[in-house]
Amino acid sequence: MKKQYLQSRKPSLINQIDNTSVTIGSTAFWHLGQSGIAVKLDDVVCYIDPYLSNYIEDEKLVDPPGLLKRNFDPPIHPIDVTNADVVLITHEHLDHLDPETIKGIRQSSPNAHFVCPAPSIEILTDLGINKEKIHPAKEQEAIQIKGVHIHPIPAKHEKYLRDENGCHYYLGYVLQSNDVTLYHAGDTILFNELLEFLKPFSIDVGFLPINGTDWRRSKEGALGNMNFRDAVELTQAANIDLLVPVHYDLFVSNTENPAFLVDYLYRQYPQQKFKMMVPGERVIYMKD
Repeated sequence: MKKQYLQSRKPSLINQIDNTSVTIGSTAFWHLGQSGIAVKLDDVVCYIDPYLSNYIEDEKLVDPPGLLKRNFDPPIHPIDVTNADVVLITHEHLDHLDPETIKGIRQSSPNAHFVCPAPSIEILTDLGINKEKIHPAKEQEAIQIKGVHIHPIPAKHEKYLRDENGCHYYLGYVLQSNDVTLYHAGDTILFNELLEFLKPFSIDVGFLPINGTDWRRSKEGALGNMNFRDAVELTQAANIDLLVPVHYDLFVSNTENPAFLVDYLYRQYPQQKFKMMVPGERVIYMKD
């Protein structure tokens, strides 16, 4: 039987997001599992790649069953998200663009704006999102929503994927607001041009995947990302102040041991700031 997520009475995590104040030069963010992050910039709440259901397993979209079973329940459920101002989707894979999560946020946050790669806008309209609330993201075309400047950054989920107009299906986003700059890489390997894309920005916090790739997962159809070494080396090369690893914890078949990242940092770059997060945890970041 499909699991039903019912409306709760002001979940504590939503209360915490609502009641957290951030001053100029600071931000707060919450880990939602997989690549999902909630970010508060001034009074604007952004959700990036929220996967807050068990849609992939419930709909029996993988074979064998259990391949993408969750290791833990979502810290909030889609219908609980009453405070979304902006929802950013990096690409249309179901652990990043989850129909159940999108429909729940649409219902509970009717004024939310949605940002997604330009080739994927029809998926959002098919889920009932008003076209006026959808912002198609394209390389080198900045988007501004409620004072948040959003810069789409091309990503290689092993390789570029473009539509007939040359628009990327895989993106990351640089967010600037409140005198803070964040980078969410989405799903990507590390490649030389990525550093060039990031050069114009002084990034305070970087959310980078660390699950890498291997033969078994490739055989199962999983596309690869940067591994823990690549995430650290990108952090160093792009001069990112705080590294937050993501995309290593949620699915039984697609995890990575974050201790490898910690060990690599300890041996190679012991002065590099990093934060390992558990689902639902809040971090308040303040610039030096």
